[in-house]
Amino acid sequence: MSIRGKLLRIIGILGIIALLAGGVYVLADRALSLPFRATNDLLHAKNAPVTLDLLIPAGVHIDKEMTLRQVIRYRIQKPKGHLTRLVEKISQLLPVRYRILTTVLIYLFWAFLFLVFFRIFTWMRYGTALTVALVCGAVVYYFMPDTMLGRLDDWAALFGSGALFILVRFGFRRRKRQPAAPKAP
Repeated sequence: MSIRGKLLRIIGILGIIALLAGGVYVLADRALSLPFRATNDLLHAKNAPVTLDLLIPAGVHIDKEMTLRQVIRYRIQKPKGHLTRLVEKISQLLPVRYRILTTVLIYLFWAFLFLVFFRIFTWMRYGTALTVALVCGAVVYYFMPDTMLGRLDDWAALFGSGALFILVRFGFRRRKRQPAAPKAP
């Protein structure tokens, strides 16, 4: 088979995949934009084996205009813990530059703790230990409450440290050692 035939097949397969993905997206979008109350009442009236009662969150009034998407968001949304609410209240009082400074310090603190752990308890070199410590610090930083509201800084720490890890691991090639010259007898 020629390159042209292979290329046409790949383009055809990608076109079919794009059409199917677009169809699934449109179908899911229309299904999630249905009114929740009317859809659930219709399922109850037809004695359907599956109803939408599982999605009704406790303590939330569902009016006639709420869609399935909104009800699912209420159901999935997790309540915030006491520590998270306290940190949010305190962080709103701080100026932006201090929030950024505390965010960087918290991230570097966790990276430093991992660096110390890796250097003491493993045989890693400093470069490897530092890159792995930055990745581990970013993972811990992602899951803990911090002074910056939102997830943008958490994702930036993850992707930045991951990109640095990939750059150090695969980007820089170590110099290969020259074999020792044979000694003359």
